[in-house]
Amino acid sequence: MPDTATTPLYDRAQPLSQDSDFSTSTPALPNHPTQSATAIDGWSSVLFGLPFLLSGVGIALAALYGSPYRKHAPDWLIYLIGSFFFSAGAFLIIHGLRGVERKTAYRREAAANPGQLWLADYHWQCEGFSFSAFEAMLARFVGAVLWNAFLIPFFWVGLTQRGMNRMFLVFACLFALIGLIFWVRWARVLGELFRYGNSFLYFNSFPYFLGNTFEGRLSLRRNLDAIDELTLTFRCIQEKYITTGTGENRSTKVVCFELYKDAATFSRSQLASAGGSGLPVSFRIPQDQPATRLCDAPPTYWEIEARGADYEAYFLVPVYKPW
Repeated sequence: MPDTATTPLYDRAQPLSQDSDFSTSTPALPNHPTQSATAIDGWSSVLFGLPFLLSGVGIALAALYGSPYRKHAPDWLIYLIGSFFFSAGAFLIIHGLRGVERKTAYRREAAANPGQLWLADYHWQCEGFSFSAFEAMLARFVGAVLWNAFLIPFFWVGLTQRGMNRMFLVFACLFALIGLIFWVRWARVLGELFRYGNSFLYFNSFPYFLGNTFEGRLSLRRNLDAIDELTLTFRCIQEKYITTGTGENRSTKVVCFELYKDAATFSRSQLASAGGSGLPVSFRIPQDQPATRLCDAPPTYWEIEARGADYEAYFLVPVYKPW
């Protein structure tokens, strides 16, 4: 039996370039929700975020104590710009510190439970996995607000300055129109929250092992029988940090790659017959796929995506190697 306590922790895979063999041979899932908040983690995230946080503090102090003759914008706008830097830095620092804490907790739990990686890998609920429609709605709302808040300085320059600065107004209006997509997505998730509420995927056993079968039940708080058709997709996902561009245009983002997929579709009559007990779900788990490693950065994991015409939810599934 392998010693879980000595299992390599947080696989620091190098970011992939755009022409990586992995990215061309394995299908990517565009706009898929990721488990990685950013393409940086641990102390690297802390160090990367520190200059942003200090810049935000410096900008705020300049607005508070700076000479009014040296200010080229109102105080509220200076504070707003400073808050952008401060918030970005604080996010990266908190994210990095949480990653360090997870790393420490993993080592402790793995040492205490050798051969049972699932006890250290993630804070699983043995009963199942809950999808919070409220949290999804809140995340979409925050994203839409941040997008529009970012455009406020450009609107101010375009509306108050003359000459070529009017181009800032054109730029801001264009991106504000693009930002309507965020509000449409938010409204859709808000509608899902009111109509279906939160969802829960019950596990018939815990954990599941490669080569066996996943069996469980999908339960919606209400209106499961109101969905015309529901498709459940069981997949294995490996996230990668993909780097594109060169020089100053170089950027790295998190991309989900689909290593394995199986799907089942249920009609309205099948959903209605499920009743209050929930919809029975069953998928074969192949032997030749990787096990869940949510402790890694970037992670590998299994999920079930539930999707209907006006319903969408994602559930993590604990799939591990039988020790």
